[in-house]
Amino acid sequence: MSVRRSPSPRPRATPGSSSSKASVRASRAKASPRPRAPDETRAALVAAAARLFLRDGLDVPSLDAICEEAGKTRGAFYVHFKSREDLVAAVVELALTELLERIVRPDQDLGAIVRSFVAALSAGALPLTREVRFSQVLEASVRSSELRVRFLAMLLVAKGRIADAVSRSMKSGSVDPARDPDAIAEMLLALVLGVQAAAQLGAPYDASGVERELLAMLAPREAESPKPTRARRA
Repeated sequence: MSVRRSPSPRPRATPGSSSSKASVRASRAKASPRPRAPDETRAALVAAAARLFLRDGLDVPSLDAICEEAGKTRGAFYVHFKSREDLVAAVVELALTELLERIVRPDQDLGAIVRSFVAALSAGALPLTREVRFSQVLEASVRSSELRVRFLAMLLVAKGRIADAVSRSMKSGSVDPARDPDAIAEMLLALVLGVQAAAQLGAPYDASGVERELLAMLAPREAESPKPTRARRA
């Protein structure tokens, strides 16, 4: 009769041994995956789409053309975007975010915001940005309800920042304290949107003159000296 031999137990790894260190490294690798590198694929697709949209419009560039311009595949595209319209929204939203951060920063007073806008206009950084036209933003917002919601939300952020800047300027004495910060913010936003359209059409625009008159209009009014009263005739 043959006797079966039971398998001999594996030697346990002692602390400090090479097998123990290897198992620890393996368990750590499983527990904590390697940090992902910054995703450049999405940024490349957005940048490529912005270039083609600026040159050819929103509807002409095909998805294949955008992927070719970015040096990416359709498979890579669908990893980051649900559809072509989703990419359009990403391009427009990026342009709006850059404009908002460049011109309406949360720590500025009203004078600084106006000067930043005038400087951007004078330097040719407007309409909107050099990546997308203002008319394209409006067109995309009309076609996409999701983008329209995002656009309006960013306008509300800009309005809040401008109103805060007006309040700070009131406290510093550079804006008439009798003014309404929210109404001024809405007026300035309407002015910005109008300038966007005028700049895209190439209409002449005296930015420095508007800056001067706008700040003078909002400045505190000097107290009027009382008019001398005339003596009544006897």
